[in-house]
Order: sequence, then structure tokens, then C-alpha cells
Amino acid sequence: MTFSTEWDDLYRSGTHLSIWPWSDVVTYVHRYANPSSGFNRVLELGCGAGANIPLFLKLGSDYFAIEGSSAIVQNLCNTYPTLSERIVVGDFTKEIPFDGLFDLVLDRSSLISNTTEAMQHTLRMVFERLRSGGKFIGIDWFSDKHQDATRGEAVDSHTRRNLPADSHLAGTGAIHFCDRDHLIGLLEGAGFQVERLEHKQNQIAIPAGHGQLGWWNFVALRP
Repeated sequence: MTFSTEWDDLYRSGTHLSIWPWSDVVTYVHRYANPSSGFNRVLELGCGAGANIPLFLKLGSDYFAIEGSSAIVQNLCNTYPTLSERIVVGDFTKEIPFDGLFDLVLDRSSLISNTTEAMQHTLRMVFERLRSGGKFIGIDWFSDKHQDATRGEAVDSHTRRNLPADSHLAGTGAIHFCDRDHLIGLLEGAGFQVERLEHKQNQIAIPAGHGQLGWWNFVALRP
């Protein structure tokens, strides 16, 4: 249960530096957890290079984030000095180092860089740190329909590592792949009610050999 150090290496090398809000994050926040509807205090798990920060600043959200890479957190604090005490280096599978409850917890493809056990533990913590009626939004959690779901080495029944060099996930450490029942079981096992679940699949035609990609988006409610 620990941050994948591969991501710190990737950020230091200047790769995976996404800086524009992810379109599905924009859509899901506006539709299902808009600050104007009472979802103002936001925690993001694994904010990476800060792609979603401009969205939440534009919405006037009370934004917090936990990120495992010290290099990227330093960059973000330089870019957003007013958030320097709200974006912290930490391992969200072990603790959430902020006081109080949140209205919304967001994870865009970060928690899935962990084993089943670590995800279960984190989801229980997230549930406890949400207010009643608060929501957990997950975007781009890899599905069992993804071409890499059976490649590399098995860590547990749903987690792989050491994916081959031709994978777009190569060098990113452990990756978790969810089928429908497993994903619902993770969320309901932590106490959540699944409000929305969407499966996305992309079939890459050119270049040849890149196969099929698959992801889940979801909204989970703390009753």
C-alpha cells in the first residue's frame, strides 16, 4: 500500500505532464457534483501535474489534493502559491492529511495504480471523510476489456505490473483492471451507493496492433 514511485520518475523526466482539465472530469463535476449544488469542498487523489486544478479554481471550489510525487507538488505550489498548504505530498492509501469532511472526492485514474487491498483500504477512508450525501467520482479506471488486462505480471487477481514496452502503461508500476462486479463490489464494500456507472471502449484502428482500450467512469454516493 504505497505510492508508485515510477510516477515521480516519469514526472521528473518531463512525461505525463497533462495540464488541461480532463473532459470527463468537467462533465461529471458539472452534472453530478457542481459546487452550486453544495459540492464545494473538494479533495483530489493523485492530482498529478494539476490538470483539473483550473476547473476547480474557475468554479470557486475549496480545493485540496494529495499527490505522491514531491517533484510535481513543488511545481504545483510554485504555479498556485495560494494552494501551497492544500496540495501536499503524501500516500492517500495510508492517510488523508486534512481536517474535516469533504463534499466531493475525485480520482482520475490514480487509485487504480494500486492493489486490491490498497484500494479497499483507501475507499473506506474516503467514505469516512465524505459528508452524508457527499460523492466520490472516479474517472478512467481501467476495465477488464483493456488490452493490457492480462499482460505483464499478476500482483493479485485484478492487478498487473511490468507491462510490456509496447503498452501505453509501460513503466507506470502496478495497474488495476476492474470488471463490473469487482468495481461495484469495491465501492459497495466501502459503504457507497453507486449512482452512475459508465463503461467506455476505444478500438484503435491506426496504428495497427494497438488494440482495444477500456475504462470505467462512476459516481458513488455516501448515504
